[in-house]
Amino acid sequence: MRKLWTMGAVIALLALSAWVYRAKFASPPPQQPALVTLEDMGHLVTVKVNYADVVEFTESITQNIPWTQWELNLGGTKVLLVARGDCMVGTDLREAKYQEINRATQSAVVLLPAPKLVSARVNHETREKGGSYFYAITGTGIEPLLPGSDNRAKAIAAALNKAQQNIASTCGSKEVLETAKKNAEAVLLPALSATGWKIQLRWAQ
Repeated sequence: MRKLWTMGAVIALLALSAWVYRAKFASPPPQQPALVTLEDMGHLVTVKVNYADVVEFTESITQNIPWTQWELNLGGTKVLLVARGDCMVGTDLREAKYQEINRATQSAVVLLPAPKLVSARVNHETREKGGSYFYAITGTGIEPLLPGSDNRAKAIAAALNKAQQNIASTCGSKEVLETAKKNAEAVLLPALSATGWKIQLRWAQ
């Protein structure tokens, strides 16, 4: 099994460039940094993780044993899914706010919300295009004898759902969230400081 991670800042360059230009040449100087521009940017995505792993899942076929709490295992469908996908983490700048403002020294502290998962997806493209695919689907016990393919369909759906959860969990790791913070700071500090204010960023817990 393996997981391939690619991390990097996905930056709204045009929005930031326009904002820096307005901040630099606006007259008179602002009484405080123009936080509303950051709010208009919405989510700032700063980390993308490319994911690859092998998911193993078995959809069992069972029969309740009357008058007991036990079940009899009659077989099942086992699937091996080579799961590929990606997830993105970002900061919702609509929730950013000033925590401290000192107009005399033109310094301020901006409180940012903690980075969160923006999206997570399983790639359903073909195998040749880098998408996910089922390496093996096998039946045990009475499963090969049953008419229809309901149990196999359940196993396939469950494996895909498990892959989706794994991808989301990967983007929720401490390492990824810390990288998202560092990338966001690298983007926001130069832009905010272009107003002439001394800006310090803090993260909400």
